[in-house]
Amino acid sequence: MAKRIHVIINPASGQPQPILNTINDVFLELDVTWGVSITKKSGDARRFAEMAAAEGADVVAAYGGDGSVMEVAHGLMGTDVPLAILPGGTANLMSVELGIPRKLEDAALVACSDASIIKEVDMGSAGEHIFMLRVGIGFPAEKVILADRDLKDKYGLAAYTIAALKALKTSKEVLYIINLDGEQIKVKGVGCRVDNSSNIGVPGVSLNPNTDVSDGYFDVLVWRDIDHSLSSVFDSIKNKGAKENIYHHWRGKEITINSDPPQSIQGDGEVWDPTPISIKVLPGAMRVLVPE
Repeated sequence: MAKRIHVIINPASGQPQPILNTINDVFLELDVTWGVSITKKSGDARRFAEMAAAEGADVVAAYGGDGSVMEVAHGLMGTDVPLAILPGGTANLMSVELGIPRKLEDAALVACSDASIIKEVDMGSAGEHIFMLRVGIGFPAEKVILADRDLKDKYGLAAYTIAALKALKTSKEVLYIINLDGEQIKVKGVGCRVDNSSNIGVPGVSLNPNTDVSDGYFDVLVWRDIDHSLSSVFDSIKNKGAKENIYHHWRGKEITINSDPPQSIQGDGEVWDPTPISIKVLPGAMRVLVPE
């Protein structure tokens, strides 16, 4: 059982709720020594994680959304210190992917329980950027951009569906030029995703159920047209995931994507420079505590 845990909290994530009392109750009962850092700006979580690992923490826990979790994971890359996820954001996709409980008390127990196991999870690099979930180009990027804090505060996870419907109104077909492990592919579509995880934040529901966060590959999806993109939105609303015939699908380890004309890009919720982009898999780069 972990005896020294450092918790990194993003107070801007998700809905307001008690955090410290809940965590303290769990750790105190199990005689766990713990400390806490509070983030104020982008980059803080990574820096705090690096410091905690260097100072001898057995586990570093991230309380926040997927962006916060990704930053902490980035800070722990190259160390033997595992990450514990305390879901505190709107979607919490990686915690859903890994079966981590949504309830804070139960997630805190995973962080310090002898029964928990360490799962090695792939991450991705795109130039100076690191990501753990996915990169969205075109329609998938605009959907995330439009799901701002006000929309998420008002509608929760449904904010992404509402934003997707808005994004479809301005989506246009473009030409994608994709280099996939040395093979060039040209295909038209309205949006592209490079997925390490393809779940939509609902347990058991995934855009592409065969996507595996630990297989050393990324899944590349290109939506065929507006009608098929709309179909994926409504399939997600009904919690059935998307049908395979709505997108083109490939798998690869090193991927370069350009588009004509250039399109917006987001990685794990952060807006990046428009296309082109080069991406590669970092196999097993993140060590995460998960339930047995």
